Amino acid sequence: MYSLHLLLRIVMLKTVAIAMLLAVSCGANAAPTYNFSYTGFLDQNTGNFSDSYQLKGSFSGNDANHDGFLDKTEISSFFLNGTDYIGCAAGSNAYYQCGTDNFLYKIGGALDFSAGIGSSDPEGFVSRGHYFVSGSGEFDYVMTPFSSSESAYLWTSDTTFSIGKRGLYNAQSNFQVHMLAVPEPGTWAMLATGLLVVVGTARRRKGALQVRG
Repeated sequence: MYSLHLLLRIVMLKTVAIAMLLAVSCGANAAPTYNFSYTGFLDQNTGNFSDSYQLKGSFSGNDANHDGFLDKTEISSFFLNGTDYIGCAAGSNAYYQCGTDNFLYKIGGALDFSAGIGSSDPEGFVSRGHYFVSGSGEFDYVMTPFSSSESAYLWTSDTTFSIGKRGLYNAQSNFQVHMLAVPEPGTWAMLATGLLVVVGTARRRKGALQVRG
């Protein structure tokens, strides 16, 4: 006949075993986090290449359909320089927009995304934004009826991409470095066209104000 001490020990061992199984199961189902960085950009304002300027970020997700890619529907967070461009979308409204337009990561390969923040006053006289387009640049702009300013850090063939995955027990694996191609010239032209539309709208509003005055 088992002693009370032995029975208690058996119960304790079973409890520990169940807890360990649950922990492993939860860890196996937890989405891994990928940490990445881009280093080296061309400063559009100065025309100089900065080999120390970095864009850092991370995202968490699982390849649910097992196609070798993570898309926007398969990630729960996407951080760029400290801002979660998945989580921030919930705060968007008519005058403030924040979010990720596109996201696609080929596991073990390239990362493509576009994300950012834009805002304007209710009258539409002042607008500003900060956004990122992989392979093209990090852009910042401010538009008013009287002035406009923009700045950008652009990708070049010397920009490097590093990414690593953290999974179960926070282990780091699959660290890679990729050289990026020179950005397509049409990308910046397209973005510039969008900015010109904003500038044109601001100037028309400025003229309307002067006529009213």
